[in-house]
Amino acid sequence: MTWPAFGGMVATVLLAACSVTSAPAATSAPPSPLPMAPLPAAEAPDSGPELISGRSFDRPAQPVMGAAYRAGLVTDHCVDRDLPALPVDDAALILLDRSYALSAEYVPHDLVATSLAGLSGASGTKLVRAVLVDDLAAMAAAWDASGLTIVVDSAYRSYANQAATFESWVARLGYAEALNRSARAGHSEHQLGTTLDLSSPGWGGRFGDWAVETPEGAWMAAHGSEYGFVMSYPAGSQVETCFSYEPWHYRWIGREAAAAHRASGLGLRRFLERYVAT
Repeated sequence: MTWPAFGGMVATVLLAACSVTSAPAATSAPPSPLPMAPLPAAEAPDSGPELISGRSFDRPAQPVMGAAYRAGLVTDHCVDRDLPALPVDDAALILLDRSYALSAEYVPHDLVATSLAGLSGASGTKLVRAVLVDDLAAMAAAWDASGLTIVVDSAYRSYANQAATFESWVARLGYAEALNRSARAGHSEHQLGTTLDLSSPGWGGRFGDWAVETPEGAWMAAHGSEYGFVMSYPAGSQVETCFSYEPWHYRWIGREAAAAHRASGLGLRRFLERYVAT
């Protein structure tokens, strides 16, 4: 899609802000859940989509950012609820937190293997949405050019897989601490198919600071957003995100949206609030 200059985008957003009607009362019925794709017989697709034949490095179609600035979201989003995720113009911009969630039936329609982005070994067996493959391929090429080895530990997770992941954290840390460390099923950005958990050889786990302790983590913190990948839970953001710092967790929102996010100075959740339609 064609994007206006940044100043034009700001003007468009301000006009949208002026034309929005008052938010519905808190007693209004919740919005209908997002349309859900049918659950496939298996998580791994038989083959990639026809539109992708290799590592083209072309810019993929970018998410549609229809700014709304409507104040219909709950104010206490750190409360654990299962409200349906609010509709947006593009699924890459869906807002998920401890209150808003995807249904158990939600599965992205265009899942493909990360091997289409040129990743190999275990990193190439993960699933992501086809729309981000070219940006991931360009980012992987940049890793190689910088002499770095970055590993994809996790990408798409189904609702059931996330439930199992959360329960493993409960067994390890107890329920209360697991809520800070992992999302309940439906609330995980991994179910969107646009989120990666990354690491590097020799880095040992989920309690260290990957962005500080490794050159690979530092590279991602500095350059990931240039390819559309934004750290969802940065240091010092727990009051806003309701989750602990995760320097390995990156969500693709598209290059233009990532640039707008950087310019806004907002955390990712607050930034995504702009694009819900309530």
